[in-house]
Amino acid sequence: MWLSFIRLILPAGFALLFAITPQDKPFTQITNAKNVTAENIRSEKIIRAFEKVVERYHSLHEYQIVLVQGQIKESTMQAQPIVGMDNLFNGVKKYQVKIGEFVRDSDTRLEDLSEDILMGWFAHELGHLVDYQPHSNFEMIEFGIKYMWFDDFKRKVEHAADQIAIKYGFKEEILASKRFLMESEFKDSSYQDKIKEFYMPLEEIESLETEASGI
Repeated sequence: MWLSFIRLILPAGFALLFAITPQDKPFTQITNAKNVTAENIRSEKIIRAFEKVVERYHSLHEYQIVLVQGQIKESTMQAQPIVGMDNLFNGVKKYQVKIGEFVRDSDTRLEDLSEDILMGWFAHELGHLVDYQPHSNFEMIEFGIKYMWFDDFKRKVEHAADQIAIKYGFKEEILASKRFLMESEFKDSSYQDKIKEFYMPLEEIESLETEASGI
């Protein structure tokens, strides 16, 4: 999730900074969520599923979120902070959820997934954004480094995203997306192996209680 947006943008040894640069002249789609911009997405189904999830994530409504479709090598979706020199120290937080055109290692297009699978996937990614909220933009640099280099931390972060999504009332959607990932046939087993290693297993998800009423 982090390899695609960590860049050395200052002289060597001076600073490590997350920088997400939007594509030049992206196709921008209007959404019904005031804080969400969709870029390079022509599927209304994908946009509407994302809107439905964002609507219930009330704590994220104050932040600008960009939903953008593009090439992702390591995954199918990525939730990232947008950090640059303009907001590194001023406290302004912006986020991006990047999605691929296809499910990783598959010929299945995201737009062909059922709404509950899409919503479960988006609920997980927005769970990451909630997890990022307490951290300053500068602290997110350390967060990203730890995610890349420490498997235990990565596992903790991925489990937390599911737990947050379930607290926001998306348990059934999370289960639908996990079942799809674990029961589908992919071109090789590496994607499912990654999911088994770092993500919350179905049995554990089923045991968690939904706490949406308390949010």
